[in-house]
Amino acid sequence: MNTSIEQIWKEGFMDSNAMIAPKIIDLYNKKSKNIVDKMETMFKWNLIGIVIMAFIVLIVTSVQGIPFLGMFIFSLLISTVIYGKKELATLALLDKNVSSYQYLKSFDSWLKDLMISYAKLYSFLYPALFLGIMLQLRLSDIGLEAISGFVNAFPETLMILATPMVILVPVAVIAWLLYYFAAPIYKADMYTLYGRALAKLDEIIADMEELKKA
Repeated sequence: MNTSIEQIWKEGFMDSNAMIAPKIIDLYNKKSKNIVDKMETMFKWNLIGIVIMAFIVLIVTSVQGIPFLGMFIFSLLISTVIYGKKELATLALLDKNVSSYQYLKSFDSWLKDLMISYAKLYSFLYPALFLGIMLQLRLSDIGLEAISGFVNAFPETLMILATPMVILVPVAVIAWLLYYFAAPIYKADMYTLYGRALAKLDEIIADMEELKKA
C-alpha cells in the first residue's frame, strides 16, 4: 500500500471533493455536526431554563410581598435571555458552505467571543443582583429595625443615605468583588454546564489539525 492512512486523511481534509477517504470525511462531518447541534440545543435549553427561573422568582417574591425585587431580578434574567437569543441569531449567519474544519473553527471562535461578551454582561448582573437584594433587605422591616437598633447603640456612627457607613462599606466591597470576579465565576458556571461538550469540541478540532499536518 503506497499511500499511508495519514496521507489519505490529509488529502480528504484538504480537498472537500476528494473521494480518496469518503468514509473518514463523512465521519468527521457527522462529528462536527453533532457537536455543534448538541451545544446549540444545550444553549437553547439553558435560555428556556432561565426564563422558567425568572417567572418562578417573580411569583415567589410576589407571594412573599416583595414584588419590586422580583420584578428587578426578573428583568435581569430576561435581559440575559434576550442577549442570548441575539447571539444565537449570529450563529445562524456562520458560513456553512465550507469544510467541517473551517466551520468548527468559526463556531469555536463564535463561542469564545460569546463567553467574553457574556462575562462582561455578568460583571454588571452579579453586582446588580446583590445590590438589589441588599436594598430590599435595607428597606424591609427587619432591616429598618436592625439599623435603628444599631444607631441607638452607636449614636455617633457616620450615616450616608440613612444607612451606617459600617454597613455600606462591606456591601460596596462585595459588589466590587462580584464585578471583578464576574468573568471567572461565569466561566466556572459555563464549564459546569458545558464542560464535556467544550472538551469534545476542542478534541475534534485538535484531531482535524493533527490529521491536516500528517
